[in-house]
Amino acid sequence: MIIERIHINNLKIPFSRTIQHRLSTRSVTESIVVVLEDRHHHQGVGEGTPRDYVTGETLENSLMAARLISKAILGQPFDTVSQLYALIENRVDANIADGHPAALCAIETAVLDLWAKIEKQPVYRLFGQFSNNRMLSYSGVIPSTDKEQAFLQYIEMVRRLKLTSLKIKVVDLESGLAQLAIIREQLGSALDVRVDANAAFTADTAIQFIHRAEPMHLSAVEQPVPKDDLAGLKKVSDHSDIPIIADESMYTSKGPFYLIDNDICHGLNIRLSSCGGFRNAYHIYQRARSKQMTIVVGAHVGETAILSFAGRHLAMICEDARYLEGSFSTYVIQEDLVAEDISFGEGGVVPLLNRPGLGIEINPSAIAKWSERFACLLR
Repeated sequence: MIIERIHINNLKIPFSRTIQHRLSTRSVTESIVVVLEDRHHHQGVGEGTPRDYVTGETLENSLMAARLISKAILGQPFDTVSQLYALIENRVDANIADGHPAALCAIETAVLDLWAKIEKQPVYRLFGQFSNNRMLSYSGVIPSTDKEQAFLQYIEMVRRLKLTSLKIKVVDLESGLAQLAIIREQLGSALDVRVDANAAFTADTAIQFIHRAEPMHLSAVEQPVPKDDLAGLKKVSDHSDIPIIADESMYTSKGPFYLIDNDICHGLNIRLSSCGGFRNAYHIYQRARSKQMTIVVGAHVGETAILSFAGRHLAMICEDARYLEGSFSTYVIQEDLVAEDISFGEGGVVPLLNRPGLGIEINPSAIAKWSERFACLLR
C-alpha cells in the first residue's frame, strides 16, 4: 500500500449544550480529522481529540505533529500493519509521536480504515479473528450539573433508553452523594452506577465519599484525586472495596504501565485518542488484563462518528472490557459528519460491526462546513 494524498483538517463543531466537569467546560468540539487516499482514490478517515488537561497536547501543536507524522508515511510502501508502525517508529521523532497521541491516533485510524476497506472487512478483524457477533452495550454518562431540571432530564433519558449501566460526574462530596441518592430513588437498585470525580477529591475525601456512598452500591470510582497524585490514588485504592479507575493519571510522566505494574489502581479508562491509537491502546489493555484490572473503553465529549466507531472496533478487540462509553454525538454536537444517527439505542446496544473499514460513510459537505483545511500533502 502507498498513501498518495493526506488532508489534515481542524474540526470545530458547536455543542448543542455546554458540557462541564471538574477539569473542563466545553461548548465546541476540537478535533483533528485526517482523510487519506491511495492511488486508486480509496479513502480512509481518522480522528483525534487533543485534550490539554488530559495529555497536555493542544490542538495547534497536534495539527503540526499530524503533518510531521503524515510526511513519514506519505509515498512510502508498506504491506502489513507491522510495517506501517515500523515506518512511524523509524521516520518520526519519538517525542513527536509520544507527545501527540491525538495526531497519531487520527493518522493510524485513517490508515486502518482504508486498509480494512480494501480488505473488505471491519477494522477490528485486522487485529485477529475476533467474533463478529459480539453485542456492544454502552453506559450512559450524566455530566456534572447544578441545575435540578437538567439533572432530572438526564435521569429520564436513562430510564427511557432502559440503560443497564450509568456513570455520573461529581464535583464535590455533598452534591455527589445527593445526586446519587436521587438516582437510586428514581432508577432503582438494579442499575450499575459508578462515579467519575475528575480529580475533585483529596485522597482522604475520596475515602470518605466511598464510605458514605456504600448504601448507594457504587460499582466503581474514576479518577478520585488530581492527575499527578499517584500516591493519593494508591491510598484510595488500598482503602476501597470497589474498583478505583484511573483516567487522567494514566498520562503523567510515569505512564500507564507504571500504574499497572505497581498496583496504583484497580482499573483504567482507555480512550483511543489519548492513548495514541489502536496499537498503543491494545498494549495497555493487554497489560491491564494480565493483572485482571477493570477496563473501561472510554471516549471524549465531542467525538464525532469517526472516533465513536473507532471506539467500537477497539471494544471488539478488548473483549474483557467491563464498560463502554461514547457514541452520544447526537446528544452533544449540533451536526455529526455522517447522515445516520450513530447513537446507541435501547439498553445501550449498537448494531453489529460487519461493514468494511470503520463502517461509516462520511459526508464531505459536513467536513467542509465545520472544518478548516490545515494541510494537504501530496506524494
